[in-house]
Amino acid sequence: MAVSPLTPPTAQDVHIWRWDLDADDAQLDSDWQTLTDHERERAGKFRFERHRRRFVAGRGELRRLLGAYLGLPAHAVALDYGEQGKPFCASQPANWTLCFNLSHSENRAALAVSNGIEIGIDVEIVRPFEDSLPVEVFSTRERAQFIALSDARRQAVFFETWARKEACLKALGTGFILPPDHFEFDIAISGDTTPCRVGGDAQEAAHWRVHALADLPDCAGAVAARHADWAPVFMNRR
Repeated sequence: MAVSPLTPPTAQDVHIWRWDLDADDAQLDSDWQTLTDHERERAGKFRFERHRRRFVAGRGELRRLLGAYLGLPAHAVALDYGEQGKPFCASQPANWTLCFNLSHSENRAALAVSNGIEIGIDVEIVRPFEDSLPVEVFSTRERAQFIALSDARRQAVFFETWARKEACLKALGTGFILPPDHFEFDIAISGDTTPCRVGGDAQEAAHWRVHALADLPDCAGAVAARHADWAPVFMNRR
């Protein structure tokens, strides 16, 4: 059965969807029916039941939303993967280029959908972290800024910076094949920003825009694209 299509984003907009992955049994059964055999096999490999349920809830809602843009039932959405594992929609609409990226952390999920803009999104539950992680994630300049912060500020700044970098790397489709310090930020700036340097290059950094997902309680989030003129449009807050 065909579904009523969602209006696609404009060339300058990125639609942001967010939802809770802790679905009830009825919703989870519905999500399960939309999955491919391969996705069901992946779900079966999770050691813990809550992780399996959240995977199913994430893929089910992803398929439902993409299907709504395409005018297709969720199970008919064809997904494939790039060389570095980034998923993409294998069946493109005739009148626009559907790009998307999904992120999840514990029970939080966020999806970015754009019209021809390669996009990356990341959400991170703010939680205790090991002291060694900033050394791995930050550049030398960022590390110096981080060390100068008060203890009370470090946790929030760490996860905000992590989300920015992960969103940028996902926009490239590389994940952490590139080192985290490939994207360097002024970590004194909170919220929407632009990298200071990308691969050490300030001119390349000027092409990037990073928007913060600032209203998520106990969670840091960012959406990034190598595109100068775009804006997030928040579609729901489930």
